[in-house]
Amino acid sequence: MTASGTEIAGNASATRSEDDPQPSIDRRLVVAVVALLAIILGWLLYRLFTSDWLPIGDYRTLQLRVSDVGRSETPIVGVYSRYQWNHPGPLLFYLLAIPYRLSGSSPLGLLFGALVINLGVIASTLWIAARAGRRAVVLVGFFLALLCLGMNPAGLADPWNPEFVILSVFAAAVACWRVLFGDRVAAVALIAIGSFAVQCHVGSALPVALLIGIGVVALLVRTFTGTERSRDRRTALIAGAIAILCWIPPLIDQLTNSPGNLRLIFAFLQNPPRATTGISTGLEITFRFLSIPGNWVRGEEPTLLNSAIDTSGWAFPWALLGLAAAGWWAWRKQWRNELALCAIAGALVLSGIIAASRIVGAPSPYLLRWMWAIAAFTWLAIAAVALRQIALASFGRKHATNLVAVATILVLIAMLVRGVNLTPLRLSNSWTRAIAAITPPVLAAIKDVPGPIILSDGYGIDGSAGLDLLARAEEAGLDVRRSPSWAYIYGNKRTIDRSQAATEVLFLTESARLATLADPYYREIFTYDPLSPDQRAEFDVLVAKYASFDAPEGMSPADAARAREQLLESWVTEQLASQSPSEDFKRYMKLLLDGPIVSVFISNGPPRP
Repeated sequence: MTASGTEIAGNASATRSEDDPQPSIDRRLVVAVVALLAIILGWLLYRLFTSDWLPIGDYRTLQLRVSDVGRSETPIVGVYSRYQWNHPGPLLFYLLAIPYRLSGSSPLGLLFGALVINLGVIASTLWIAARAGRRAVVLVGFFLALLCLGMNPAGLADPWNPEFVILSVFAAAVACWRVLFGDRVAAVALIAIGSFAVQCHVGSALPVALLIGIGVVALLVRTFTGTERSRDRRTALIAGAIAILCWIPPLIDQLTNSPGNLRLIFAFLQNPPRATTGISTGLEITFRFLSIPGNWVRGEEPTLLNSAIDTSGWAFPWALLGLAAAGWWAWRKQWRNELALCAIAGALVLSGIIAASRIVGAPSPYLLRWMWAIAAFTWLAIAAVALRQIALASFGRKHATNLVAVATILVLIAMLVRGVNLTPLRLSNSWTRAIAAITPPVLAAIKDVPGPIILSDGYGIDGSAGLDLLARAEEAGLDVRRSPSWAYIYGNKRTIDRSQAATEVLFLTESARLATLADPYYREIFTYDPLSPDQRAEFDVLVAKYASFDAPEGMSPADAARAREQLLESWVTEQLASQSPSEDFKRYMKLLLDGPIVSVFISNGPPRP
């Protein structure tokens, strides 16, 4: 500590040499960073505590599976995928189960659990970086702040599985770097955090597998050729034990089920059911993340109407150019730490291009959240070389780390200015309103009907409303389930064959709703229209304009609705393929996404075969 007492020393293991100075950090800047972090965290906690968050869709599914942990249906695979398999493992469920139980099984427990997990990943990353010295910890802290700025503080509390890979992949990259230099804590963190990332979302598997592969090879080499072989062998054993512990549940699933979830994933990746994005699009996507400004810092990515990332326009990968220059300079100066950073970043970029080229269907932004970490780590490698060079100058020798601390303070201030936005946690405000209006009357209507009750399948607002009813009915002790095809999503206990159900409840929209209105076997118990009368009239005008036809005499309302749906589908396909969709189409989609009319029906007896 300096005589003035205004500066603090770095980690004791930091190296001090003429070629590798580790400037001290001004204590006042540290206090400012901690104060801003406390304010941001306090604001976020206040917003979470006072929110009326209603989990719908994927969040409600997550809550159901988290609630199963520790019971007979404890999950041994991860969150479901839209392609009829699950993400590799259940670590996310297990970690969220603790705060969820402590909160009295409140939905808010999921938000607090997500926050605790992400803060734990951040703390682990900073700890690993601090073991490398002051310059490393301030740089890593700065890029963690940038990632959190992009996520928005509320993103730290988002329990949606793609969100967890952002900080986890970045942490795994930092850990991999330190494993190369013999850090045993980093070796354990690499296996644990890397396993968590992959189990959360299989999209991160290739970059994380690369990081773990690099770390494992480095560790094994040291166990045979290093100067501390016994220590490195103990580290390898501990890391191996952590890996086995993390992957026991998925392996149990693979051994006890046929074909097993891991085999389903492998078969899907080997023979995708739809076309993949391809190398050209993979390059375009990666270049957008490596461009300036980085959309990962802004927290938004321009998308097309089909929700795919908009790769139109020219995006130059400035980070890739900077990485090449930084790598050459580190090699020329023989800076092993920085050269290793650049090499790992380059390998990550290559893996990112390959992974982005293998996305099946539309490359939606949420499928590429791990790319944020690759972009951040690439810029980290560049900044590490630049900062070491700056630290060699007389001014930089004293203030290099302080410059980064000041930059971090500016990022945290920007985070405060942007505020805490809980809107993304709601998925859809209109769907939230619809479900809040539909569930109570339907739940009241089924309390006295014979069970088990089977719910109709649904994939839009009808499916989400049915899922909310299933969850609320379970809390109320009612036996409501779905067909066996949903078992991989909800678990076996929440499914039943139609022949074994005593009552059927249908959530229907569009032509199916009209057809059922005329069926005497069902009676309508509730109908919800999310649009105002004026909005409904506007929507009907648009439908009539682009799906009008001369209905033959005697055509039923349901058949007429089906015919209009086919005409609308052709129009929508045409507009989605257009470079400049019409204003009518944009308005139609806005009204459509607000939700169709939902009618709920109940059978007058056991479900028909």
